[in-house]
Amino acid sequence: MRLHTALCVVAGIAGASASFAQTLPQTAGPLNAITDVPGIEVGHYTATNGAGGMTGTTAIIARGGATAGVTQRGGAPGTRLTDLLNSQKAVGTIHAVTLSGGSAYGLAASDGVTTCLEAQGVGTPIANGAIAPLVASAILFDPGRCADFTFRPDASFGANACAAATSGPVKMGNIGAGAGARSGGVKGGIGTASAVLPNGVVVGAIVAINSSGRTFDATTGAFFAGYIASSSDPIVSAVQVDPAADSQELLRATTIAVVATNAKLTKAQANKVAQMADDGLARAIRIAHGTGDGDTVFALATGAITSAPNINSIGGAAADALSRAIMRAIQAADAIHVGSCNVASYCEQFPSLCKR
Repeated sequence: MRLHTALCVVAGIAGASASFAQTLPQTAGPLNAITDVPGIEVGHYTATNGAGGMTGTTAIIARGGATAGVTQRGGAPGTRLTDLLNSQKAVGTIHAVTLSGGSAYGLAASDGVTTCLEAQGVGTPIANGAIAPLVASAILFDPGRCADFTFRPDASFGANACAAATSGPVKMGNIGAGAGARSGGVKGGIGTASAVLPNGVVVGAIVAINSSGRTFDATTGAFFAGYIASSSDPIVSAVQVDPAADSQELLRATTIAVVATNAKLTKAQANKVAQMADDGLARAIRIAHGTGDGDTVFALATGAITSAPNINSIGGAAADALSRAIMRAIQAADAIHVGSCNVASYCEQFPSLCKR
Protein backbone atom coordinates (compact mmCIF):
# COMPACT_ATOMS: atom_id res chain seq x y z
CA MET A 1 0.00 0.00 0.00
CA ARG A 2 1.38 3.42 -0.92
CA LEU A 3 2.00 5.95 1.84
CA HIS A 4 -0.63 8.46 0.75
CA THR A 5 -3.21 5.69 0.45
CA ALA A 6 -2.40 4.44 3.95
CA LEU A 7 -2.72 7.95 5.35
CA CYS A 8 -6.12 8.31 3.72
CA VAL A 9 -7.26 5.01 5.25
CA VAL A 10 -6.09 6.10 8.71
CA ALA A 11 -7.81 9.46 8.32
CA GLY A 12 -10.99 7.68 7.27
CA ILE A 13 -10.91 5.44 10.33
CA ALA A 14 -10.36 8.44 12.58
CA GLY A 15 -13.27 10.27 11.00
CA ALA A 16 -15.52 7.24 11.33
CA SER A 17 -14.64 6.70 15.00
CA ALA A 18 -15.37 10.33 15.79
CA SER A 19 -19.00 9.78 14.86
CA PHE A 20 -19.25 7.15 17.61
CA ALA A 21 -17.83 9.36 20.36
CA GLN A 22 -19.95 9.58 23.48
CA THR A 23 -21.81 12.85 23.88
CA LEU A 24 -20.93 14.75 27.02
CA PRO A 25 -21.99 16.04 29.44
CA GLN A 26 -24.12 13.29 30.91
CA THR A 27 -27.64 13.88 32.12
CA ALA A 28 -27.66 13.18 35.84
CA GLY A 29 -30.65 11.67 37.62
CA PRO A 30 -32.72 13.77 40.04
CA LEU A 31 -30.47 12.90 43.01
CA ASN A 32 -27.23 12.56 41.02
CA ALA A 33 -26.64 9.50 43.18
CA ILE A 34 -26.57 5.74 42.90
CA THR A 35 -30.00 5.72 44.55
CA ASP A 36 -31.43 7.09 41.29
CA VAL A 37 -31.28 3.43 40.23
CA PRO A 38 -34.64 1.96 41.35
CA GLY A 39 -34.16 -0.76 43.94
CA ILE A 40 -30.85 0.55 45.28
CA GLU A 41 -30.55 1.94 48.82
CA VAL A 42 -27.54 3.38 50.66
CA GLY A 43 -26.83 3.68 54.37
CA HIS A 44 -23.80 5.08 56.22
CA TYR A 45 -22.47 4.65 59.71
CA THR A 46 -19.61 6.84 60.96
CA ALA A 47 -17.60 6.85 64.19
CA THR A 48 -15.35 9.61 65.52
CA ASN A 49 -13.00 9.56 68.49
CA GLY A 50 -12.95 13.28 69.33
CA ALA A 51 -9.29 13.64 68.37
CA GLY A 52 -9.75 13.80 64.62
CA GLY A 53 -9.95 10.06 64.09
CA MET A 54 -12.75 8.84 61.85
CA THR A 55 -13.82 5.54 60.33
CA GLY A 56 -17.05 4.00 59.07
CA THR A 57 -19.05 1.70 56.85
CA THR A 58 -21.35 2.16 53.86
CA ALA A 59 -23.97 -0.41 52.86
CA ILE A 60 -25.38 -0.53 49.33
CA ILE A 61 -28.57 -2.59 49.48
CA ALA A 62 -30.54 -4.32 46.72
CA ARG A 63 -33.45 -5.83 48.64
CA GLY A 64 -34.88 -7.49 45.56
CA GLY A 65 -31.52 -8.98 44.68
CA ALA A 66 -29.19 -7.92 41.89
CA THR A 67 -27.09 -9.73 39.35
CA ALA A 68 -23.52 -8.85 40.27
CA GLY A 69 -20.03 -8.69 38.87
CA VAL A 70 -16.69 -7.41 40.12
CA THR A 71 -13.27 -6.36 38.92
CA GLN A 72 -10.24 -6.24 41.18
CA ARG A 73 -7.10 -4.65 39.74
CA GLY A 74 -5.36 -3.28 42.82
CA GLY A 75 -2.27 -5.05 44.11
CA ALA A 76 -3.41 -5.43 47.74
CA PRO A 77 -7.14 -6.21 47.92
CA GLY A 78 -9.28 -6.91 50.95
CA THR A 79 -12.57 -8.46 49.83
CA ARG A 80 -15.27 -10.96 50.66
CA LEU A 81 -17.45 -13.15 48.40
CA THR A 82 -15.84 -11.82 45.23
CA ASP A 83 -15.11 -15.35 43.98
CA LEU A 84 -18.85 -15.99 44.01
CA LEU A 85 -19.31 -13.25 41.40
CA ASN A 86 -17.10 -14.99 38.86
CA SER A 87 -19.14 -15.76 35.74
CA GLN A 88 -18.33 -19.48 36.11
CA LYS A 89 -19.86 -19.75 39.58
CA ALA A 90 -23.41 -20.90 40.17
CA VAL A 91 -24.91 -18.06 42.22
CA GLY A 92 -25.52 -14.80 40.36
CA THR A 93 -27.67 -12.77 42.75
CA ILE A 94 -26.50 -10.80 45.78
CA HIS A 95 -28.41 -8.52 48.15
CA ALA A 96 -25.82 -5.98 49.27
CA VAL A 97 -22.29 -4.72 48.99
CA THR A 98 -20.47 -3.44 52.07
CA LEU A 99 -17.75 -0.82 51.71
CA SER A 100 -15.80 -0.22 54.91
CA GLY A 101 -12.76 1.26 56.57
CA GLY A 102 -10.71 -0.79 58.99
CA SER A 103 -8.47 -2.66 56.56
CA ALA A 104 -8.80 -6.44 56.95
CA TYR A 105 -10.58 -6.00 60.29
CA GLY A 106 -13.31 -3.99 58.58
CA LEU A 107 -14.54 -7.04 56.67
CA ALA A 108 -16.42 -7.87 59.88
CA ALA A 109 -18.87 -5.08 59.03
CA SER A 110 -20.42 -7.39 56.43
CA ASP A 111 -21.57 -9.70 59.23
CA GLY A 112 -23.77 -6.90 60.55
CA VAL A 113 -25.25 -6.17 57.13
CA THR A 114 -25.96 -9.89 56.67
CA THR A 115 -27.80 -10.29 59.98
CA CYS A 116 -29.66 -6.99 59.45
CA LEU A 117 -30.99 -8.18 56.08
CA GLU A 118 -31.84 -11.59 57.52
CA ALA A 119 -33.95 -9.90 60.20
CA GLN A 120 -35.75 -7.96 57.45
CA GLY A 121 -36.50 -11.11 55.48
CA VAL A 122 -34.08 -10.28 52.65
CA GLY A 123 -32.02 -13.13 51.25
CA THR A 124 -31.88 -16.31 49.20
CA PRO A 125 -34.39 -18.94 50.37
CA ILE A 126 -32.83 -22.00 51.97
CA ALA A 127 -34.46 -25.20 53.23
CA ASN A 128 -37.07 -25.05 56.02
CA GLY A 129 -37.85 -21.38 55.56
CA ALA A 130 -34.37 -20.09 56.30
CA ILE A 131 -32.77 -17.38 54.19
CA ALA A 132 -29.18 -16.41 53.45
CA PRO A 133 -28.46 -12.80 52.45
CA LEU A 134 -25.46 -12.67 50.15
CA VAL A 135 -23.31 -9.65 50.97
CA ALA A 136 -20.10 -8.94 49.08
CA SER A 137 -17.55 -6.63 50.65
CA ALA A 138 -14.40 -4.56 50.12
CA ILE A 139 -12.33 -2.56 52.60
CA LEU A 140 -9.86 0.32 52.59
CA PHE A 141 -7.01 1.16 54.95
CA ASP A 142 -7.69 3.87 57.52
CA PRO A 143 -6.65 2.44 60.95
CA GLY A 144 -4.22 4.41 63.06
CA ARG A 145 -5.00 7.78 61.51
CA CYS A 146 -5.44 10.23 64.36
CA ALA A 147 -6.61 7.24 66.41
CA ASP A 148 -5.43 4.04 68.01
CA PHE A 149 -5.07 1.16 65.54
CA THR A 150 -7.94 -0.66 67.27
CA PHE A 151 -10.40 2.14 66.38
CA ARG A 152 -12.07 0.38 63.47
CA PRO A 153 -15.40 -0.97 62.18
CA ASP A 154 -16.95 -4.19 63.44
CA ALA A 155 -20.25 -5.98 62.80
CA SER A 156 -22.22 -3.25 64.58
CA PHE A 157 -21.08 -0.73 61.95
CA GLY A 158 -22.60 -2.85 59.20
CA ALA A 159 -25.82 -3.37 61.12
CA ASN A 160 -26.18 0.38 61.69
CA ALA A 161 -25.39 1.23 58.07
CA CYS A 162 -27.95 -1.33 56.89
CA ALA A 163 -30.59 0.03 59.27
CA ALA A 164 -29.94 3.56 57.94
CA ALA A 165 -30.27 2.60 54.27
CA THR A 166 -32.75 4.57 52.16
CA SER A 167 -33.43 5.25 48.51
CA GLY A 168 -33.12 9.01 49.05
CA PRO A 169 -30.23 11.49 48.74
CA VAL A 170 -26.78 10.14 49.60
CA LYS A 171 -24.50 12.17 51.87
CA MET A 172 -20.95 12.62 50.61
CA GLY A 173 -17.55 13.48 52.05
CA ASN A 174 -16.41 12.50 55.56
CA ILE A 175 -18.97 9.79 56.12
CA GLY A 176 -19.34 6.02 56.07
CA ALA A 177 -16.54 4.13 54.38
CA GLY A 178 -14.97 7.44 53.37
CA ALA A 179 -14.82 8.89 56.89
CA GLY A 180 -11.14 8.11 57.46
CA ALA A 181 -10.10 8.15 53.82
CA ARG A 182 -7.28 10.20 52.33
CA SER A 183 -6.37 10.77 48.71
CA GLY A 184 -3.01 11.87 47.40
CA GLY A 185 -2.23 14.08 50.38
CA VAL A 186 -5.72 15.54 50.97
CA LYS A 187 -8.89 14.30 52.63
CA GLY A 188 -10.69 11.60 50.69
CA GLY A 189 -14.27 10.49 51.21
CA ILE A 190 -17.52 9.20 49.77
CA GLY A 191 -18.86 10.42 46.44
CA THR A 192 -21.75 9.42 44.20
CA ALA A 193 -23.18 10.29 40.77
CA SER A 194 -25.71 9.01 38.25
CA ALA A 195 -26.61 9.18 34.57
CA VAL A 196 -29.93 8.63 32.78
CA LEU A 197 -29.56 7.27 29.25
CA PRO A 198 -32.00 8.16 26.44
CA ASN A 199 -33.64 4.70 26.58
CA GLY A 200 -34.52 5.06 30.27
CA VAL A 201 -31.62 3.00 31.58
CA VAL A 202 -30.20 4.54 34.77
CA VAL A 203 -26.60 4.07 35.81
CA GLY A 204 -25.19 5.13 39.18
CA ALA A 205 -21.92 4.97 41.05
CA ILE A 206 -20.74 5.33 44.63
CA VAL A 207 -17.10 5.37 45.69
CA ALA A 208 -14.91 5.61 48.77
CA ILE A 209 -11.65 7.16 47.58
CA ASN A 210 -8.59 6.44 49.70
CA SER A 211 -5.95 6.58 46.99
CA SER A 212 -2.18 6.85 47.06
CA GLY A 213 -2.42 8.75 43.78
CA ARG A 214 -3.93 12.20 43.34
CA THR A 215 -7.09 13.20 41.49
CA PHE A 216 -6.00 16.71 40.51
CA ASP A 217 -3.03 18.77 39.39
CA ALA A 218 -1.33 19.98 42.57
CA THR A 219 -0.45 23.34 41.01
CA THR A 220 -3.69 24.29 39.28
CA GLY A 221 -6.31 22.25 41.14
CA ALA A 222 -7.60 20.91 37.82
CA PHE A 223 -9.11 17.43 38.06
CA PHE A 224 -7.54 14.86 35.76
CA ALA A 225 -11.02 13.64 34.77
CA GLY A 226 -12.54 17.12 34.69
CA TYR A 227 -13.60 16.76 31.07
CA ILE A 228 -16.29 14.35 32.26
CA ALA A 229 -19.15 16.31 33.77
CA SER A 230 -22.89 16.66 34.00
CA SER A 231 -24.95 19.79 34.39
CA SER A 232 -25.11 18.92 38.11
CA ASP A 233 -21.35 18.67 38.52
CA PRO A 234 -19.49 22.02 38.61
CA ILE A 235 -16.15 20.31 37.99
CA VAL A 236 -12.94 22.13 37.06
CA SER A 237 -11.66 20.97 33.66
CA ALA A 238 -8.34 19.14 33.56
CA VAL A 239 -5.78 21.27 31.74
CA GLN A 240 -2.44 19.86 32.89
CA VAL A 241 -0.90 16.51 33.68
CA ASP A 242 1.04 15.97 36.88
CA PRO A 243 3.40 13.01 36.30
CA ALA A 244 4.40 12.66 39.96
CA ALA A 245 1.38 11.89 42.11
CA ASP A 246 1.90 11.80 45.86
CA SER A 247 2.27 8.35 47.35
CA GLN A 248 1.46 6.90 50.73
CA GLU A 249 3.09 3.93 52.40
CA LEU A 250 2.62 0.51 50.88
CA LEU A 251 -0.71 -1.17 51.72
CA ARG A 252 -2.27 2.05 53.07
CA ALA A 253 -4.42 3.00 50.11
CA THR A 254 -7.41 1.65 48.13
CA THR A 255 -10.41 3.02 46.24
CA ILE A 256 -13.54 0.87 46.43
CA ALA A 257 -16.72 1.42 44.46
CA VAL A 258 -20.08 0.10 43.32
CA VAL A 259 -21.84 0.88 40.05
CA ALA A 260 -25.46 -0.09 39.51
CA THR A 261 -28.05 -0.09 36.75
CA ASN A 262 -31.72 -0.92 36.32
CA ALA A 263 -30.93 -2.87 33.15
CA LYS A 264 -31.22 -6.65 33.10
CA LEU A 265 -27.74 -8.15 32.77
CA THR A 266 -26.34 -11.64 32.82
CA LYS A 267 -23.56 -12.40 35.26
CA ALA A 268 -21.00 -12.19 32.44
CA GLN A 269 -22.41 -8.83 31.36
CA ALA A 270 -22.30 -7.50 34.92
CA ASN A 271 -18.65 -8.47 35.14
CA LYS A 272 -17.97 -6.68 31.86
CA VAL A 273 -19.72 -3.52 33.11
CA ALA A 274 -17.60 -3.63 36.28
CA GLN A 275 -14.49 -3.94 34.14
CA MET A 276 -15.49 -0.99 31.95
CA ALA A 277 -16.47 1.08 34.99
CA ASP A 278 -13.03 0.55 36.47
CA ASP A 279 -11.65 2.67 33.62
CA GLY A 280 -13.43 5.60 35.26
CA LEU A 281 -11.34 5.03 38.36
CA ALA A 282 -8.15 4.94 36.31
CA ARG A 283 -9.03 8.15 34.45
CA ALA A 284 -9.65 10.06 37.66
CA ILE A 285 -6.67 8.90 39.78
CA ARG A 286 -2.96 9.01 39.02
CA ILE A 287 -1.65 6.51 39.88
CA ALA A 288 -4.35 3.84 40.11
CA HIS A 289 -4.23 0.08 40.71
CA GLY A 290 -0.77 0.26 42.29
CA THR A 291 0.99 -2.43 44.27
CA GLY A 292 -0.34 -1.06 47.56
CA ASP A 293 -3.86 -0.30 46.32
CA GLY A 294 -6.76 -2.70 46.79
CA ASP A 295 -8.86 -1.01 44.08
CA THR A 296 -12.10 -2.95 43.57
CA VAL A 297 -15.28 -2.13 41.63
CA PHE A 298 -18.58 -4.04 41.95
CA ALA A 299 -21.44 -3.89 39.44
CA LEU A 300 -25.11 -4.50 40.33
CA ALA A 301 -28.00 -4.95 37.89
CA THR A 302 -31.53 -4.87 39.32
CA GLY A 303 -33.17 -5.96 36.05
CA ALA A 304 -36.20 -3.65 36.02
CA ILE A 305 -35.67 -2.87 32.32
CA THR A 306 -35.83 -6.21 30.54
CA SER A 307 -35.05 -5.17 26.97
CA ALA A 308 -31.72 -6.29 25.53
CA PRO A 309 -29.02 -4.11 27.11
CA ASN A 310 -26.41 -2.09 25.24
CA ILE A 311 -23.40 -3.13 27.29
CA ASN A 312 -21.08 -0.57 25.71
CA SER A 313 -23.49 2.25 26.54
CA ILE A 314 -24.04 1.06 30.11
CA GLY A 315 -20.36 0.37 30.76
CA GLY A 316 -19.33 3.70 29.27
CA ALA A 317 -21.84 5.59 31.41
CA ALA A 318 -20.72 3.64 34.49
CA ALA A 319 -17.10 4.64 33.88
CA ASP A 320 -18.02 8.31 33.50
CA ALA A 321 -20.30 8.22 36.56
CA LEU A 322 -17.50 6.68 38.62
CA SER A 323 -15.07 9.41 37.54
CA ARG A 324 -17.63 12.05 38.46
CA ALA A 325 -18.31 10.38 41.81
CA ILE A 326 -14.59 10.48 42.61
CA MET A 327 -14.36 14.19 41.84
CA ARG A 328 -17.50 14.91 43.86
CA ALA A 329 -16.03 12.96 46.80
CA ILE A 330 -12.89 15.11 46.79
CA GLN A 331 -14.97 18.29 46.56
CA ALA A 332 -17.27 17.18 49.40
CA ALA A 333 -14.52 16.10 51.80
CA ASP A 334 -13.85 18.40 54.76
CA ALA A 335 -10.43 19.08 56.24
CA ILE A 336 -9.65 17.77 59.72
CA HIS A 337 -7.81 20.04 62.15
CA VAL A 338 -8.24 18.68 65.67
CA GLY A 339 -5.29 18.90 68.05
CA SER A 340 -2.31 17.26 66.37
CA CYS A 341 -4.50 15.73 63.64
CA ASN A 342 -4.25 17.85 60.50
CA VAL A 343 -5.52 16.68 57.13
CA ALA A 344 -6.05 19.32 54.43
CA SER A 345 -8.93 19.20 51.97
CA TYR A 346 -9.15 20.05 48.29
CA CYS A 347 -11.50 22.93 49.03
CA GLU A 348 -9.11 24.28 51.65
CA GLN A 349 -6.26 24.28 49.13
CA PHE A 350 -8.32 25.63 46.21
CA PRO A 351 -11.20 27.64 47.71
CA SER A 352 -11.92 29.49 44.45
CA LEU A 353 -12.45 26.15 42.68
CA CYS A 354 -14.57 24.57 45.40
CA LYS A 355 -18.12 24.31 44.06
CA ARG A 356 -20.04 21.77 46.08
